Amino acid sequence: MRRKKCLALCLALVLALVFSGCGIGGQGGQDSDSSQGYEAEPDPEFPVIVGGVVIDFRPSRVVSLAPSLTEKIYDLGHGTRLVGISDHHGDYPASIAHLPSYGIATMPYIEGILSLRPHVVFSVSELPADAMAELEDANIPLVILPSYAHNMHQLEEIYMGIAVVLDGRTTGRMVGERFMRDFNDRIDQIALRFSGQAPRNAVYLRHLDFTMATGDTLEGELMERIGFVNIAAGQSDWVFDPEEAAAAEGQELFQSIEVMFFDENYVSGQALEQSAFWRNVSAVSDGLHININSHVFERQSLRMIGQLEIMADALRVIND
Repeated sequence: MRRKKCLALCLALVLALVFSGCGIGGQGGQDSDSSQGYEAEPDPEFPVIVGGVVIDFRPSRVVSLAPSLTEKIYDLGHGTRLVGISDHHGDYPASIAHLPSYGIATMPYIEGILSLRPHVVFSVSELPADAMAELEDANIPLVILPSYAHNMHQLEEIYMGIAVVLDGRTTGRMVGERFMRDFNDRIDQIALRFSGQAPRNAVYLRHLDFTMATGDTLEGELMERIGFVNIAAGQSDWVFDPEEAAAAEGQELFQSIEVMFFDENYVSGQALEQSAFWRNVSAVSDGLHININSHVFERQSLRMIGQLEIMADALRVIND
């Protein structure tokens, strides 16, 4: 009888230990339940929708298939999130120029892109159908933003789109707004140097004979903001009508040009002097034609400030 009582007591002790170890009752059970039921706090910034694409979480691995978007990502302080970039001309900021390139939107190296395991890919257009399908299968969102802004308002929209994708609906908007406020302030500081002085007639020539910054271009807007009169402001689509240029009023307008901006990689000084039209324009014959970097304006990034500084220096030369 005593032996049966001992066996019963031992069995009760074993069961108590087993139940305790399994977390049934007592403090240990509460810890076990809380760890199994734990869920991360949802990020109030995400998901967001940009360009009709849903971004579910904050991306930390980013691929950009357009130089203009790559530089804007860098401008916003997110260069360290870039893991892959597009083919380029080698003039990116040094901290991102070393990154591997994976083609461009029309010819992406999709296998390489997928190997990076990006959280989002930026582009200025859709990729070929097979590449689009592979991104979709991998559940990698493709955010498409414009390649060119015609004015500062459109430029702000592009920067804001990138900022919201990378930082979320509230923080991203704050980051984008602060960035654009600083961007505009820097442009205004350049303009203030020559405030009160008479505006000077100018032209930004992209290609001979009449491809130039017209009134519907960002370049034309920026020229006028810093103190020039863009003689092509009444034209559109980067073309000054050749017939208007050849007419008497057009010839008089072009003779009023006091400074010409151009990129000698596309328009050489020799070509200007040999052009039947441009060699007689005083800004060419008098030597006041200023070389600028058109790639920077094509990227439409913060580096445009440096080019605007160069352009503003021409105002100083004229006024002196």
